[in-house]
Amino acid sequence: MALGSAQMTTTTQANFIPEFWGPFTIVATEAKLVFEPLTWDWTPGLDMKKGDIIHIPGVSNLTSNAKAANTQVVLNAPTEDVTNLTVNRHDECSFLLEDITKVQASFNLQQLYTQKAGFAIAQQRDTRIVNLIPSLTQIVGTAGVDIGDQQIRDAIELLDLAIAPDEDRHLVLYPTQKNALWGIEKYFRADIRGNGVSPVVNGKFGEIYGINTYVTTNITTSGAPAARLNVLFQRQWAATANQLGVRTQADYILEYLGTLVVNDRIYGETTARSTFGVWIRS
Repeated sequence: MALGSAQMTTTTQANFIPEFWGPFTIVATEAKLVFEPLTWDWTPGLDMKKGDIIHIPGVSNLTSNAKAANTQVVLNAPTEDVTNLTVNRHDECSFLLEDITKVQASFNLQQLYTQKAGFAIAQQRDTRIVNLIPSLTQIVGTAGVDIGDQQIRDAIELLDLAIAPDEDRHLVLYPTQKNALWGIEKYFRADIRGNGVSPVVNGKFGEIYGINTYVTTNITTSGAPAARLNVLFQRQWAATANQLGVRTQADYILEYLGTLVVNDRIYGETTARSTFGVWIRS
């Protein structure tokens, strides 16, 4: 005998089936932020409690002259330039958590979102440094084409010609270019590298030609066609100043019956030595 379609199902008996909230959260992934620690910090030794511009004077090379008998020496008197860094960035990330939500939630929402606010400000800081890359006049590579060994060697040559110090050179790549460089055998074979050390150490891509190499998704694109902002630089390429580090403040707002949490930061950045950076397009 046919029973028809009147069976009890999970739809008809839904009110009897419990639901659960797990003890974990799926937190949004965060990009690796690598640029700020690799830049030239101009604030050590300065009292940045007041003011908005840092002036750094240049020092030129002098000219040596042959000394002729019974003649005066030839004086050097260069007119020096100055590089200015304006501290004009004031970023904030805020949220207001109402009491009813705070009381009824089974998670510490204020702590979770305070951490996320801190990351949002740090990522904005990192991105502002990345945005200096399109202003570089030294460029290798082609938009839409993976980086190869030739582009890296050409970029290194440009830094060498600029007499950039060998120390504190850094290469930062978008993840797709990490994949491309894995195809270059000499970059990862320990017997060819000669030091027996794997190039992937503690989240860093390793070293290429003795240069610290990093990979981050926090590299945008610029131009038409859009070119990825991979970059090789010596630390003095970009200068940064931090007048107020990431600050977290919370206040109870009676009118909203909730807690207002504000994270903010005051800082600035500029290109200090443009010839100490090379945009490697891909």
